[in-house]
Amino acid sequence: MHKRKKSRLLVFALIVFFAYLFWVAWDQQRIIDAKKAQIREMKARVEAQARLNEELKKQKEELTSDESIEKIAREKLGMVKRGERLFVDINR
Repeated sequence: MHKRKKSRLLVFALIVFFAYLFWVAWDQQRIIDAKKAQIREMKARVEAQARLNEELKKQKEELTSDESIEKIAREKLGMVKRGERLFVDINR
């Protein structure tokens, strides 16, 4: 009878041990899945920022061209080239 009690106790201990291992593995998988989702989100943000960076580089190149600088100076600042006359439409 004493042997039977020991074997039952051993079986119970093994069941508890394997249940604990299952729980730990399940919890770790949940954490891994959450981290993978974070990585996907961060990669998407990096790609979006890279696209924005490329757009801004193109805009910078366009705005630093001589034609663009001249256009801005004429339209927004009201500047004219030397020797030119500026006519203002007073009917506007």
